[in-house]
Amino acid sequence: MKKSKRPNFHLPRAELRSNGFALLAIATACLTGMPAAFAESQAPFVTSHQGFQEDTAGWYDASTEGPLGWCGDISRVTWQDSAASGPGPSAGSAHATVSFGFCNGFWSSLGVLFGAPYAPGSNLELALNAWPRAGYVTDLDVYLDPAWSGQYQGNFEFAGVPASTLIQYAATIFEADYAAGDIHTGPHYFVDVESVDGFEALQVGGYTVTDPGWFTFRFRFADSDGNVRVDFELLDRTGGSLARIDNIAPTNLLGPFRTPFTAPVETANYTTGWAWFFDIALGLALPIDEHMQRPGR
Repeated sequence: MKKSKRPNFHLPRAELRSNGFALLAIATACLTGMPAAFAESQAPFVTSHQGFQEDTAGWYDASTEGPLGWCGDISRVTWQDSAASGPGPSAGSAHATVSFGFCNGFWSSLGVLFGAPYAPGSNLELALNAWPRAGYVTDLDVYLDPAWSGQYQGNFEFAGVPASTLIQYAATIFEADYAAGDIHTGPHYFVDVESVDGFEALQVGGYTVTDPGWFTFRFRFADSDGNVRVDFELLDRTGGSLARIDNIAPTNLLGPFRTPFTAPVETANYTTGWAWFFDIALGLALPIDEHMQRPGR
């Protein structure tokens, strides 16, 4: 399939470039203003499920004021709404869409202008939990449409990420001694969704998406000889494995720039974290559903 012509979006490229280094907090979502409760002693691991049947609790965007809020938008979409304008949910009667956009007043006042939603849980329960003995798994269903390769482009080409990278999805863990106000630039574990040049197709972890549909993005966190090991798996609607990225290299974020995280990542020194979108192509309302965090096997 040939690639369709890309529409002329009015992207805030100049603002993104001029404020790129101010986007350091995108790497942390917790630089100076996270509530003190977030930095209390480690709690037992919490299993979580958000299917967006009633609300979008646990995900934060620009509509939440103060340091807990963030950037972009998350909106709940019912089956009736999606029947006319997009895909139905992957399960149940509703899902959500997430999109890249302006940050709330708190972060904007610090120079952080753009970003996309993150998911620490409705009571911040997904982060700073004691490391589970069996590790843990984070799942998120994401709807992908190969036609996007001809319609959208990523926002961080100025930072060395190709415009063909439409989505940057990441999972983050925290130092066990993290305290509110600490700068946390990593480790982050990234998976990218990229358009295929010249074709209506997307690639995730080496798998080529040629038909639209729901896919499960799975991060698996485990202990490997005392060190954190993170694997990614892409699954289809039946749970069948489509692609794997084993032992993802941890990433450090300096503003919008992704660099290798070189410090040791030992399970004894880290706690659980959250999933978030570092980037979503401007103008794309990305459908998501069935966000879960559970102990590993």
